[in-house]
Amino acid sequence: MNDVHIINHIQSRIGGKPHVCTGECSTQAMHVHIHKKDGVEHIRWSGNNKPWMNKSNFVRALKYVFVCKKTGTVHHCTEECCLEPVPNDDHTLACPVSGVQWNNETEVVRSWKLTSKCVPTIISDKRDPNMFSRTKDGRVLNKTLNIKDESCKREVHKTLVLLVCSHRRKCQELEKFHHGRQLGIKQVNRYIKHCKDNNKCIIACTMLNILITETYSKPIFLRIMSRFEPQIESITDHVYPIIVKLWNIVEMPRQIAFDIFVPAMLYILQRGISVDGNVIIRKYELFDTILPDANTLDDFGIAKSTFTQTKNTIRMCIRKLLKQYSVNELRDIL
Repeated sequence: MNDVHIINHIQSRIGGKPHVCTGECSTQAMHVHIHKKDGVEHIRWSGNNKPWMNKSNFVRALKYVFVCKKTGTVHHCTEECCLEPVPNDDHTLACPVSGVQWNNETEVVRSWKLTSKCVPTIISDKRDPNMFSRTKDGRVLNKTLNIKDESCKREVHKTLVLLVCSHRRKCQELEKFHHGRQLGIKQVNRYIKHCKDNNKCIIACTMLNILITETYSKPIFLRIMSRFEPQIESITDHVYPIIVKLWNIVEMPRQIAFDIFVPAMLYILQRGISVDGNVIIRKYELFDTILPDANTLDDFGIAKSTFTQTKNTIRMCIRKLLKQYSVNELRDIL
C-alpha cells in the first residue's frame, strides 16, 4: 500500500471540496499509521481507529500529513510537494502548510526555530576531505580525490549494485521465475484437459515445451547475473562522468536529490537521447540487459512517481539547453 493510495483513501472518507492550501489556511496535523492483520494492511487515523490496532501489528507511520480545517483537504508533504514554497520568519523557503524545508541546499539552519521546523535533505559534507585519498596507515597519496565527486561516483556505483546484483534483485528474479512457472503449470494442465476431452494422446515433449516456454517467457536475469557482477566497477567508470556532467550543467526548477537523479539518468542512458536523428546522449546498450523493468522500481525503494518526475525534469532541462546550444555543441559538452 503506497502513500498516494493511503492519502486518497483518507480524502475519500473525509470528503471535502478540491482546494489548494496556502499559508493563509488553518491546518491540523494528522497521525496516520499502517497496521497489518491477517496479511492485510489497514489504515489507522482519527476517523478509523480499531481496538485491535496496537504496537504488535504496527507497520509504519506517514509523516507530515495535514488536513485543512476549512475545506477538509488532506495535504501530504513530501520531496515532490506541489505547493510553492514561501519564506518563513527566518527567511528560509518552506512548505506553506507543513513548514518543512525540502532540498534547500543554499539555506543554513540559524536558529532553534528553523531546526524544529525544517528537514534539509542536502547537507554540507564535513568529513575528512582526503578520506578517499589516504592509505591504510593514514598517509595522503600524491593524487588526491575530490570528496564531493568521489561521493557522487560511489552513489552511482551503489545504485548500480542495488539494481543489478543486490539481494532485492535476486528476490525479484526468483519471484519472476516462480510466477512464470505457475503460469506454465496452468498451461500444461489446460493441454492435458484438452487432450482428454478430445481423446488425444498426451505427449510429454509437448508438455515440457509448454512449461519451459511459459516459465521463461520473461528473461530471468538471475541465470546470467554472475557474468555482469564483476563489471559493475567498469560500468560505473564509463557512465559516471556523463551523469555528473549533466548534474552540473542542468538548471533544475527545484533541487533534486542526487540519489534520485542517478536512477533516472541510468534509465535515460538505457535509451539515450536524440534530436532529429542526431545523438545527444549515446545509448548504453548493456543497460537493456542488466537493468530491471522501470515499473518494478518500488521493489528497490525508489518511488515510481518521483522517478518519472525526475526523468521528465531532466528531459525538460535538456530541451532548455538546446535553446542555448546547438545539438553538436551540447553533445561535445556531455
